[in-house]
Amino acid sequence: MNIQIKPVQQFYYLVMMIRLIVTVKNRLSHFLQTFPFMISQYGEKYELVIVNYYSNDNLEEELSKEIEKRQETLSPYLNKIIYIKLLEDLKFNLKKARNLAASYFDNEESIFAFSDADVFLGMTYLDYWSKKVNKNKTFVATRIQDTRASYPHRIKPEINAGNFLVNSKDFFKIQGHDENMSKYGGGDDDLFHRLKLTGLREINPYDEKESMQYSIIHGDELRLKDLEIPERVKKEETFEKIYANKAYYLKHNNFIRKGYSSNISTMEVLYENNT
Repeated sequence: MNIQIKPVQQFYYLVMMIRLIVTVKNRLSHFLQTFPFMISQYGEKYELVIVNYYSNDNLEEELSKEIEKRQETLSPYLNKIIYIKLLEDLKFNLKKARNLAASYFDNEESIFAFSDADVFLGMTYLDYWSKKVNKNKTFVATRIQDTRASYPHRIKPEINAGNFLVNSKDFFKIQGHDENMSKYGGGDDDLFHRLKLTGLREINPYDEKESMQYSIIHGDELRLKDLEIPERVKKEETFEKIYANKAYYLKHNNFIRKGYSSNISTMEVLYENNT
Protein backbone atom coordinates (compact mmCIF):
# COMPACT_ATOMS: atom_id res chain seq x y z
CA MET A 1 0.00 0.00 0.00
CA ASN A 2 1.33 3.37 -0.98
CA ILE A 3 0.54 6.00 1.60
CA GLN A 4 0.87 9.59 0.50
CA ILE A 5 1.78 11.98 3.22
CA LYS A 6 0.61 15.51 2.51
CA PRO A 7 2.71 18.35 3.85
CA VAL A 8 1.20 20.23 6.75
CA GLN A 9 -0.05 23.61 5.67
CA GLN A 10 1.18 26.46 7.78
CA PHE A 11 -0.89 29.59 8.21
CA TYR A 12 0.59 32.84 9.36
CA TYR A 13 -1.46 35.69 10.77
CA LEU A 14 0.16 38.95 9.79
CA VAL A 15 -0.20 41.43 12.61
CA MET A 16 -0.23 44.91 11.14
CA MET A 17 0.95 47.81 13.27
CA ILE A 18 -1.76 50.27 14.27
CA ARG A 19 -0.68 53.88 14.59
CA LEU A 20 -2.91 56.13 16.68
CA ILE A 21 -2.22 59.64 15.35
CA VAL A 22 -3.17 62.63 17.51
CA THR A 23 -2.43 66.24 16.51
CA VAL A 24 -2.15 69.08 19.05
CA LYS A 25 -1.93 72.86 18.80
CA ASN A 26 -2.38 74.79 22.08
CA ARG A 27 -4.84 72.27 23.56
CA LEU A 28 -2.82 71.22 26.61
CA SER A 29 -5.78 71.18 29.03
CA HIS A 30 -7.75 68.86 26.73
CA PHE A 31 -4.73 66.70 25.93
CA LEU A 32 -3.96 66.07 29.60
CA GLN A 33 -7.52 64.80 30.11
CA THR A 34 -7.57 62.45 27.12
CA PHE A 35 -3.95 61.23 27.15
CA PRO A 36 -4.60 58.44 29.72
CA PHE A 37 -7.09 56.90 27.27
CA MET A 38 -4.59 57.05 24.40
CA ILE A 39 -2.07 55.00 26.37
CA SER A 40 -4.61 52.45 27.68
CA GLN A 41 -5.65 50.73 24.44
CA TYR A 42 -5.97 46.97 24.84
CA GLY A 43 -6.04 44.00 22.47
CA GLU A 44 -3.75 44.89 19.54
CA LYS A 45 -0.19 46.19 19.35
CA TYR A 46 -0.06 49.87 18.52
CA GLU A 47 2.05 53.00 18.47
CA LEU A 48 0.91 56.39 19.68
CA VAL A 49 2.04 59.19 17.36
CA ILE A 50 1.70 62.70 18.80
CA VAL A 51 2.11 65.69 16.49
CA ASN A 52 2.96 68.93 18.27
CA TYR A 53 2.05 71.55 15.69
CA TYR A 54 4.23 74.15 17.47
CA SER A 55 2.17 74.54 20.62
CA ASN A 56 2.97 77.49 22.86
CA ASP A 57 1.46 76.09 26.06
CA ASN A 58 4.30 73.94 27.39
CA LEU A 59 3.05 70.73 25.76
CA GLU A 60 6.48 69.14 25.34
CA GLU A 61 7.47 69.46 28.99
CA GLU A 62 4.07 68.32 30.24
CA LEU A 63 4.08 65.32 27.89
CA SER A 64 7.41 64.14 29.28
CA LYS A 65 6.05 64.45 32.81
CA GLU A 66 2.92 62.50 31.92
CA ILE A 67 4.86 59.63 30.38
CA GLU A 68 7.11 59.41 33.42
CA LYS A 69 4.19 59.62 35.85
CA ARG A 70 2.17 56.95 34.05
CA GLN A 71 4.92 54.39 33.38
CA GLU A 72 3.23 51.72 35.48
CA THR A 73 -0.16 52.19 33.82
CA LEU A 74 0.94 52.13 30.16
CA SER A 75 -0.85 49.44 28.19
CA PRO A 76 1.20 46.27 27.52
CA TYR A 77 0.01 46.63 23.91
CA LEU A 78 1.60 50.07 23.53
CA ASN A 79 4.84 49.58 21.58
CA LYS A 80 6.02 53.17 21.27
CA ILE A 81 5.14 56.78 21.89
CA ILE A 82 6.46 58.76 18.93
CA TYR A 83 6.73 62.53 19.11
CA ILE A 84 6.73 64.69 15.97
CA LYS A 85 7.42 68.38 16.45
CA LEU A 86 6.90 71.17 13.91
CA LEU A 87 9.89 73.51 13.90
CA GLU A 88 8.17 76.75 12.93
CA ASP A 89 5.16 78.45 14.42
CA LEU A 90 2.55 77.97 11.72
CA LYS A 91 -1.16 78.55 12.08
CA PHE A 92 -2.98 75.26 12.58
CA ASN A 93 -4.15 73.16 9.66
CA LEU A 94 -5.47 69.75 10.70
CA LYS A 95 -5.00 68.34 7.19
CA LYS A 96 -1.33 69.35 7.08
CA ALA A 97 -0.75 68.08 10.63
CA ARG A 98 -2.19 64.65 9.85
CA ASN A 99 -0.31 64.41 6.55
CA LEU A 100 2.86 65.39 8.40
CA ALA A 101 2.48 62.45 10.77
CA ALA A 102 1.71 60.02 7.96
CA SER A 103 4.73 61.10 5.92
CA TYR A 104 7.13 59.52 8.43
CA PHE A 105 5.61 56.06 7.80
CA ASP A 106 5.37 56.03 4.02
CA ASN A 107 7.63 52.98 3.66
CA GLU A 108 5.65 50.57 5.85
CA GLU A 109 2.10 49.33 5.59
CA SER A 110 0.10 49.97 8.75
CA ILE A 111 -3.32 51.10 9.91
CA PHE A 112 -3.67 54.81 10.58
CA ALA A 113 -6.16 55.68 13.33
CA PHE A 114 -6.67 59.44 13.39
CA SER A 115 -8.09 61.07 16.50
CA ASP A 116 -8.19 64.55 18.01
CA ALA A 117 -6.66 65.86 21.23
CA ASP A 118 -10.09 66.39 22.81
CA VAL A 119 -11.39 62.84 22.25
CA PHE A 120 -11.78 60.16 24.93
CA LEU A 121 -11.23 56.67 23.49
CA GLY A 122 -12.73 53.45 24.83
CA MET A 123 -10.16 50.89 25.96
CA THR A 124 -10.84 48.56 23.00
CA TYR A 125 -11.42 51.30 20.41
CA LEU A 126 -8.35 50.41 18.30
CA ASP A 127 -8.81 46.66 18.71
CA TYR A 128 -12.44 46.76 17.58
CA TRP A 129 -12.28 49.20 14.69
CA SER A 130 -8.90 48.20 13.23
CA LYS A 131 -10.33 44.77 12.43
CA LYS A 132 -12.83 46.40 10.08
CA VAL A 133 -10.11 48.08 7.98
CA ASN A 134 -8.95 46.19 4.90
CA LYS A 135 -6.58 47.48 2.24
CA ASN A 136 -8.31 48.22 -1.08
CA LYS A 137 -11.66 47.34 0.50
CA THR A 138 -12.78 49.27 3.58
CA PHE A 139 -12.12 52.23 5.88
CA VAL A 140 -13.90 53.41 9.03
CA ALA A 141 -15.54 56.83 9.43
CA THR A 142 -17.35 57.92 12.59
CA ARG A 143 -20.53 59.38 11.12
CA ILE A 144 -23.96 58.35 9.84
CA GLN A 145 -24.67 58.02 6.13
CA ASP A 146 -28.05 59.23 4.92
CA THR A 147 -29.71 57.72 1.88
CA ARG A 148 -28.00 60.53 -0.02
CA ALA A 149 -24.30 59.89 0.60
CA SER A 150 -23.49 63.56 0.11
CA TYR A 151 -25.18 64.44 3.39
CA PRO A 152 -23.52 62.51 6.23
CA HIS A 153 -24.01 63.78 9.76
CA ARG A 154 -22.75 63.28 13.28
CA ILE A 155 -24.05 60.41 15.36
CA LYS A 156 -24.38 62.81 18.28
CA PRO A 157 -22.79 66.19 19.05
CA GLU A 158 -20.25 64.63 21.43
CA ILE A 159 -19.12 61.94 18.95
CA ASN A 160 -16.15 63.17 16.92
CA ALA A 161 -16.98 62.83 13.23
CA GLY A 162 -13.30 63.45 12.40
CA ASN A 163 -12.10 60.16 13.90
CA PHE A 164 -11.35 57.55 11.23
CA LEU A 165 -9.18 54.51 10.45
CA VAL A 166 -7.64 53.60 7.11
CA ASN A 167 -4.90 51.40 5.72
CA SER A 168 -1.80 53.53 5.13
CA LYS A 169 -1.47 52.33 1.53
CA ASP A 170 -4.97 53.58 0.75
CA PHE A 171 -4.20 56.90 2.49
CA PHE A 172 -1.07 57.44 0.39
CA LYS A 173 -2.83 56.30 -2.77
CA ILE A 174 -5.00 59.42 -2.65
CA GLN A 175 -2.18 61.57 -1.17
CA GLY A 176 -3.96 62.08 2.12
CA HIS A 177 -5.88 65.17 3.16
CA ASP A 178 -6.26 68.16 0.87
CA GLU A 179 -3.82 70.61 2.49
CA ASN A 180 -5.33 73.59 0.67
CA MET A 181 -8.55 73.34 2.67
CA SER A 182 -7.61 75.87 5.34
CA LYS A 183 -11.01 76.68 6.83
CA TYR A 184 -12.86 74.52 9.35
CA GLY A 185 -15.13 71.82 7.92
CA GLY A 186 -15.31 69.60 4.88
CA GLY A 187 -11.79 68.17 5.03
CA ASP A 188 -12.78 64.74 6.29
CA ASP A 189 -15.72 64.54 3.90
CA ASP A 190 -13.41 65.33 0.99
CA LEU A 191 -10.97 62.60 2.03
CA PHE A 192 -13.73 60.01 2.56
CA HIS A 193 -15.19 60.83 -0.85
CA ARG A 194 -11.83 60.36 -2.58
CA LEU A 195 -11.23 57.06 -0.75
CA LYS A 196 -14.56 55.83 -2.08
CA LEU A 197 -13.59 56.94 -5.58
CA THR A 198 -10.81 54.31 -5.40
CA GLY A 199 -13.40 51.63 -4.69
CA LEU A 200 -13.27 51.52 -0.90
CA ARG A 201 -16.42 50.94 1.15
CA GLU A 202 -17.10 53.15 4.15
CA ILE A 203 -17.95 51.47 7.46
CA ASN A 204 -19.74 53.46 10.17
CA PRO A 205 -20.78 52.82 13.80
CA TYR A 206 -24.44 52.00 14.32
CA ASP A 207 -24.71 54.36 17.28
CA GLU A 208 -22.76 56.29 19.90
CA LYS A 209 -22.16 53.15 22.00
CA GLU A 210 -20.47 51.30 19.15
CA SER A 211 -18.37 54.35 18.24
CA MET A 212 -16.50 53.94 21.56
CA GLN A 213 -15.35 57.55 21.67
CA TYR A 214 -16.64 60.95 22.69
CA SER A 215 -15.32 64.50 22.73
CA ILE A 216 -14.98 67.34 25.15
CA ILE A 217 -17.68 69.73 23.99
CA HIS A 218 -16.44 73.27 23.31
CA GLY A 219 -17.39 76.28 21.20
CA ASP A 220 -16.10 77.60 17.90
CA GLU A 221 -13.92 80.24 19.56
CA LEU A 222 -11.47 77.58 20.74
CA ARG A 223 -11.87 75.55 17.55
CA LEU A 224 -11.06 78.43 15.20
CA LYS A 225 -8.59 80.59 17.12
CA ASP A 226 -5.39 78.96 15.79
CA LEU A 227 -6.57 78.09 12.27
CA GLU A 228 -4.87 79.38 9.12
CA ILE A 229 -8.22 80.89 8.15
CA PRO A 230 -10.41 81.17 11.28
CA GLU A 231 -13.70 80.54 9.52
CA ARG A 232 -16.17 77.73 8.89
CA VAL A 233 -16.69 76.68 5.29
CA LYS A 234 -19.98 77.37 3.55
CA LYS A 235 -21.54 73.93 3.90
CA GLU A 236 -23.68 73.63 0.77
CA GLU A 237 -21.04 75.17 -1.49
CA THR A 238 -18.27 72.99 -0.04
CA PHE A 239 -20.23 69.74 -0.29
CA GLU A 240 -21.24 70.51 -3.85
CA LYS A 241 -17.59 70.95 -4.79
CA ILE A 242 -16.48 67.81 -2.94
CA TYR A 243 -18.99 65.48 -4.56
CA ALA A 244 -18.56 66.97 -8.03
CA ASN A 245 -14.93 65.84 -7.92
CA LYS A 246 -14.20 62.64 -9.89
CA ALA A 247 -10.43 62.42 -9.25
CA TYR A 248 -9.11 60.80 -6.08
CA TYR A 249 -5.42 61.76 -6.43
CA LEU A 250 -3.99 65.09 -5.21
CA LYS A 251 -0.90 66.58 -6.81
CA HIS A 252 -0.34 69.72 -4.77
CA ASN A 253 0.27 68.41 -1.20
CA ASN A 254 3.63 69.06 0.48
CA PHE A 255 3.30 67.81 4.06
CA ILE A 256 2.52 64.28 2.89
CA ARG A 257 6.00 64.06 1.36
CA LYS A 258 8.78 62.86 3.68
CA GLY A 259 11.40 64.96 1.89
CA TYR A 260 9.45 68.10 2.68
CA SER A 261 8.13 67.28 6.15
CA SER A 262 11.48 66.12 7.52
CA ASN A 263 12.89 69.58 6.83
CA ILE A 264 10.25 71.35 8.89
CA SER A 265 9.85 68.85 11.74
CA THR A 266 11.65 66.33 13.93
CA MET A 267 10.66 62.89 15.15
CA GLU A 268 11.80 61.06 18.28
CA VAL A 269 10.71 58.05 20.32
CA LEU A 270 9.75 59.06 23.86
CA TYR A 271 8.83 55.59 25.07
CA GLU A 272 9.49 52.07 23.82
CA ASN A 273 8.17 48.81 25.24
CA ASN A 274 11.11 46.40 25.35
CA THR A 275 9.27 43.49 26.95
